[in-house]
Formats: sequence, structure tokens, C-alpha cells
Amino acid sequence: MYPSDLASIDLLHTDVADGDFFIKKYVEEWACKQLLIAQADYASMQPSIDVKLNDYKNDLLAYHFLEILIQPEWNPYVSLEEVADYYQKYKQRDFMLPHDIVKGLFLVLPSKAASINAVRSLILSNKAADQAKLQAYCKSYGHTAILETNKWLPWEAVLAKTGYRPVGDATRLLKTNKFIHVAGRKHTYFLKIDQYKLAQDIAPLEAVEDRIRAIILHKRKLDLINKIKCKLLEDAKKNNTCVIQIN
Repeated sequence: MYPSDLASIDLLHTDVADGDFFIKKYVEEWACKQLLIAQADYASMQPSIDVKLNDYKNDLLAYHFLEILIQPEWNPYVSLEEVADYYQKYKQRDFMLPHDIVKGLFLVLPSKAASINAVRSLILSNKAADQAKLQAYCKSYGHTAILETNKWLPWEAVLAKTGYRPVGDATRLLKTNKFIHVAGRKHTYFLKIDQYKLAQDIAPLEAVEDRIRAIILHKRKLDLINKIKCKLLEDAKKNNTCVIQIN
């Protein structure tokens, strides 16, 4: 291995110590692979390797050609009606929440941040102007800020990101508090809970919309693949096509 072989490794966002460790592990893995190849009894393994390589080549060729056949008929658009219909049909079966989720506004500030007492009124306000002021304030003082009030988030993830450790059960806290303001020695915590859903509730549509779109597209692709394969077989029978396997 030459230094030029390491040039393609992306270490741009890695500090020097981690970069050295990563390069060392990369070289060790490369050396082990070369030793395994050098010591392998290729002659005895060649028949089975050739069969596997040929199978892989054929699978790859068939897959790529199938992708080409799919493209003219592929439609990636999924309407809101399709999503809503799928949700209504399968929400009881497939969309039960595995954990508590929450919508709201969550903010952690250094306890010495300026004008910290005014933040409470900005958080509790629904005025667009006040929300804009809060956004601007958080750019300067926000230690951790989750200001996407229209997005459902796992409750445990919110607690983990903010670093707030509730006394007692986290689910109970969610059910009994709409606004939490705790001033600690280092940080002040503001947690405004607008909506929540508990584990084993049915997930709201907007929380699973992307997942439903992915499911619909996956099913659509499988149906299209089956349609193409059936047509290939029907055409082959109609034309008395004979397939000869050449290895």
C-alpha cells in the first residue's frame, strides 16, 4: 500500500488523533485481506467461487435490466388521498406508537443569559412576531433549541437532547404538565408541550406520512416488477423463446 492509496479517505471532519487511528485500522484491515488472499488455496476453491461470481454477475445484470424496464412506467408521485386511505385502512394494525411522542417548543439556555425572564412570555405567545423574536434570541443564547413546533418528536429524544432529567416518570410528567420552567445552576429549561400521544396510541397521520409514502412506493414497485416478469414469461411462451444458460 502506498500513500496515494490513502488519498481517497475522507478525514476532513476528523481530528488528528481520530484520523491517525482510522488510518491505522484501515491499513490493518487492508493487510489482513491481502494475507487471507495470499494464503488461500485458490485452486481448490476456484470452482465454487466461479459459480458464485457467475450467479452474482447474472443477478446484477438481471437487476439492472429490470430497472431499465421499470423506468418508462414508474410513477413516484403519491397523492395525499392515497396516503390518507392507506392510513385509515391500516392504522389499527401498523401504526401503534412504540413510544411517547410530543409536539411543542423546547429550549435550554445558559442560566446567565441576558433577558432570560422575557423568554417565558415569548415561548407562551402564539404571535408570529414573538416567535420571530424567539428565533433571533436563540441564535445568540440558545444552548439547545427545538423550535419546530409542527413536528412530532419522541419524548425521550427531547429529554435526551435538552438534558432535562425529570423527577419520577417521564410519561406522567408529559400528561400532567403543559409548560415546564426549571432554573438550574448552569442551565434554564423551558419545555412547552402543545400536543402529545402516548405509547400504544395510534400515531397521528403527519407523524407517519413519510413512512406510508415509502410503503406505497415499495408496493407499487413490487407490483410493477411482477407485471413485467409476467409479461416476459407470456411473451416467451407466445414466441416459443428458448433460453440457453451459458456459463
